Amino acid sequence: MKMRSMGRTGVSLSPITFGAMRVESGQLVDNISRPLLYALEKGINCIDTARAYGKSEEIVGKTLRAFGGPKPFIASKIAPLPSGDWRHYVPLEKSFTLQSIRSSVDTSLGVLGVEVIDLIQLHQWYYLWTHRPEWLKAFEDLKRQGKVRFIGISAQDHEHDAVLQIVDSKLIDAVQFVFNIFESRPLVSLLPLTRERGVATIARCVLDCGGLSGQLDDDQLALGNYFPKAAPGEYRRRLERLQSDPELHGIPVAELALRFVLSSDALTTVTLSMADAKEVDAAIVAADKGSLPVTVFERLYRHHGWFKNLWA
Repeated sequence: MKMRSMGRTGVSLSPITFGAMRVESGQLVDNISRPLLYALEKGINCIDTARAYGKSEEIVGKTLRAFGGPKPFIASKIAPLPSGDWRHYVPLEKSFTLQSIRSSVDTSLGVLGVEVIDLIQLHQWYYLWTHRPEWLKAFEDLKRQGKVRFIGISAQDHEHDAVLQIVDSKLIDAVQFVFNIFESRPLVSLLPLTRERGVATIARCVLDCGGLSGQLDDDQLALGNYFPKAAPGEYRRRLERLQSDPELHGIPVAELALRFVLSSDALTTVTLSMADAKEVDAAIVAADKGSLPVTVFERLYRHHGWFKNLWA
């Protein structure tokens, strides 16, 4: 895989990041993730995890010790306080305090079994927090102590516009956000700004929580586990439009989805949950194919956008 520059940091990352949110439910042997181990062996050099992801950090740490190769870039996220709200605005102190930030990082370091976390992120973000410097002071203290290298934030759901001012300030090194064929608005707002400001970008939900994998049947769509606020019939209709569009030249939906976001040269990496070696290989093959043809990219951008928030 061709490595990509991580903004102004001087670090190079693989275009595919192993998303460890669901690693606990994957193929495990003695709490070692076989898919993660395989991904590292195949050259994926970045892992995205979080304190809030159950036993994810524990499994990642044990898998790293089994790997024995070069240490990958590790991105994790601060655990919000229990009183935090993942959907509706709350004041900063309801989700993060100086002490909770420091405690979360110390716990992550111990569980992961590393001396430094490469990128630490607030696991939620509201626009008004831009004007509250407490979280930034805590992060800067952690950097001075050598516990973290870079700092960033993870945007709420589809609210990439809420991070524009903090990105513009260049106070952070990286930003994570939702970006896929249906949610392409970052192309005209966030991504041009991150390029100008030298802020690294991590795209998540590039397969729209599995919807753009092309593998979910009608029963799975109807369960509500994937899209609590989606109408299964409407989602299926959108998928069928993609699959039958002659201008897309029969490219499989999952490949379209991955290559669509990687067609932006302002994007650093894509975080993907990969359940087995087959999915790892498919992601690497798609990434190696590079950007979509301009006509295909434009077709997706102009005719297949679907501006919705399935979680709100």
